[in-house]
Amino acid sequence: MEEIRKRLLECSGKIRPQELFPTIEPEAANLIADNPFGFLLAVSLNRGTKAEIIWTIPFWVKEALGHLDPCLISAMSVEQIRQVVNGLPRKLRYRKDAPRTIHEIAQLVCQTFQGDAQALWRDKSAAEVKRIILGVHGIGEGIASMALILLERTRGVRFPDWSIMNVKPDVHVQRVLYRLGVSKAMEEKDATDAAQQLNPDYPGAVDPPLWIIGRRWCRPSAPDCPSCWMNDLCSKVGVIA
Repeated sequence: MEEIRKRLLECSGKIRPQELFPTIEPEAANLIADNPFGFLLAVSLNRGTKAEIIWTIPFWVKEALGHLDPCLISAMSVEQIRQVVNGLPRKLRYRKDAPRTIHEIAQLVCQTFQGDAQALWRDKSAAEVKRIILGVHGIGEGIASMALILLERTRGVRFPDWSIMNVKPDVHVQRVLYRLGVSKAMEEKDATDAAQQLNPDYPGAVDPPLWIIGRRWCRPSAPDCPSCWMNDLCSKVGVIA
């Protein structure tokens, strides 16, 4: 277990921030890096849809509206936002919920933080940020956890309460933890419990390497085990050749 923890943390250091938000359009990656509200918008919608689509959504919304101003978006009706969402080049899985999520996250930034998305996390603890964003429709524990991890990894935010930041137990994270023999089953709770035991001081620190491994090599079928960072330490439970 300790060797697995050390290896995952070593691998985490190899991951460039941009790898954690892949995009379809090259310009979309720049927007995510430069625009805090664009970053927050994508994080809020990250459920059940391919990462490349999610991280390109703010770029497409900006193209459709001509701006990405949270106050202008908050002034729109949910139905107007729905029309924008339905007209995007790629479809979100939860199209019925997404417009309300966009509206509420824009309202939060505009009304509570005067249009400054960074104020949502500036000088706050992880627990405070998590409590705030959990109040937005469609955001659950997994998205909240991922938001905290990405703020730390890609935006340089330093939270004092590392220990509450756990993994976002998506299918990639579940599968890799299970195949490594760290998690008892491919279930969300098993994954979060396993991460907590693996790196109790900061469980979320192992999320980026687990996610990258799951996307690149540890596929549901025909995994590329020889190329995987964890090959020599992996028990390969449930691997389909």
